[in-house]
Amino acid sequence: MLNRNEYITQLKKYLRKLPFDEIKEAVDYYEQYFDDAGEENEQAVIAELGTPSAVASQIIASFAVKDTGVSEKKGLTTAWMAILAVFASPVALPLALLVAVLALILVVVMGSIILSIGMTGAGLVLSGIAGIIVSVPILAQSIPTAILYFGVGLICSGIGLALIIWTVQLSKKSFNALAKKMGEFILRRNKK
Repeated sequence: MLNRNEYITQLKKYLRKLPFDEIKEAVDYYEQYFDDAGEENEQAVIAELGTPSAVASQIIASFAVKDTGVSEKKGLTTAWMAILAVFASPVALPLALLVAVLALILVVVMGSIILSIGMTGAGLVLSGIAGIIVSVPILAQSIPTAILYFGVGLICSGIGLALIIWTVQLSKKSFNALAKKMGEFILRRNKK
């Protein structure tokens, strides 16, 4: 649940495309509204006002409607901005949730692929060790068969170790790259 300060901070964030004077006027109005209601009624005021994005949409819309004294083109742009803000508020939260879920799915899929490659490597190492161990008793019965088992065991162990090493490197690189891309995405969203 939001408190008064968080509510005002989010409201400022949603109003950042308006002129400074308009933002200050709106923030002053809502701070006075909270002051008049009193600290004990803070949550009731928040429930009455609605979400900061909805309040910001109303403020942007009223700003677009009132006579600003700017050119017609600028007024039209502001009107479109207000219309988009009104329609975007119910869409923004589900869209953000969708992006978060997709990022989580990407992490799970990458982790599953890397884990399966690592497990394959571990299975090859274990089967290689088993082949080497089995070759010892067979040595008394047939030297060529024992050498075959020993060689196959070494090959499996070598391929398995290579897969395990490659999996460790792949996981480091892929998760670092994913973290970097997600950080860049978040920074770009915050700048907008």
